[in-house]
Amino acid sequence: MTTPAPEKTSARRRPRSSAPAGPRPRLRLGLAGWAVAWLIPTMIMGAVLLGLSFVPGLDGDGYLTPLIPLIGAAAVVVGIPGTLLVNWIYRHHLNPVVHVLGYVVVGLLYGPVILFGGVGGLMPMLIPVIGFPAGVLLGLGRWVAQPMARIEDPAAEAAD
Repeated sequence: MTTPAPEKTSARRRPRSSAPAGPRPRLRLGLAGWAVAWLIPTMIMGAVLLGLSFVPGLDGDGYLTPLIPLIGAAAVVVGIPGTLLVNWIYRHHLNPVVHVLGYVVVGLLYGPVILFGGVGGLMPMLIPVIGFPAGVLLGLGRWVAQPMARIEDPAAEAAD
């Protein structure tokens, strides 16, 4: 015995998405907030490396001093576009934890920039020394900048 094929009815429609038709609210971080979230943690990281290079015996072979320009390069090549991309991708997510975690990931990407510095020896082993603190500092910087962020709700502005 065979089962008959189900008949299609004309009443079937494509399910609609549950997303609202109007514009969604956005989380906006201004220039000052972005500078607090990106520039200050990067400057702190460079200052810590500079301070560690003056500690006797710690920088005996010159391992920490070349990291300072690499941190600057990572901040420009990875940090600026990465943080701006995180701000743009998560602009409709109003939860600040999502933004903080995005900044942490961008900070973790500071570490692999050392590989492009062309240095050998123990330098590639220092990737976590750069990446983890940079990730934590960028995450903290974004958390500190949260009061500078504002929520723009186009639906509320249209109602006014």
